[in-house]
Amino acid sequence: MRLVPAEPGPLRRLIPWLVALGLLAVIAGVTLWARQQDAARRLAEGRAEAAEAQLAIAEASLTAVARTSAAVAATAFAESNLPEAALRRALDLVFEAYKDPSDGRLKALTDAFGPDALSFMRNEAEHLISGGMHVAGGTPYDMVVLASTSTTPDQTEIKTRETWTYDEVDAQNRRIRCVREESEQMYTLHRVAAGWLVQAVSLSGTTRRIDC
Repeated sequence: MRLVPAEPGPLRRLIPWLVALGLLAVIAGVTLWARQQDAARRLAEGRAEAAEAQLAIAEASLTAVARTSAAVAATAFAESNLPEAALRRALDLVFEAYKDPSDGRLKALTDAFGPDALSFMRNEAEHLISGGMHVAGGTPYDMVVLASTSTTPDQTEIKTRETWTYDEVDAQNRRIRCVREESEQMYTLHRVAAGWLVQAVSLSGTTRRIDC
């Protein structure tokens, strides 16, 4: 008598399917994890590249700013060493000496003027000192450069048109007189270690004076 093998139960028939589904789930999970890792890696790489790009832009900007600042400083230094700028600084000292004709102010003129030019520029200051006066200083001088000629690398002649207002007052600031002077001047400047020194001053043309 032959024995007929028993039919497998429903659970046993599901085992292969369950195993296959489990494998598929594992494969899907691994694939998803790998994709997430790849996405995270790409995101990190993208952020790193963006950071590098921003750093490069920042470095380029800083370099450009540094170069611009250096160029501006070099230009300002060069302009400050021009004879015209030196002459204006010298006349600024004269204007301050007229407002306060003290020994300290007059001594400061020696840094900008040679002996001959200093003698010319001190005339008004000595007039003020002798009368116990000073210039009120409410109206600054005006200077226009008409011509500038370099006779040698170390010497320059500058012709100017100037207007000076001598609003003379006494020690109590009471007005004594007020004269506005218009004239053309010729300055000779010589290059020195500190820049330029005014060596000589002479009048060019007719001086015009009016009361103010």
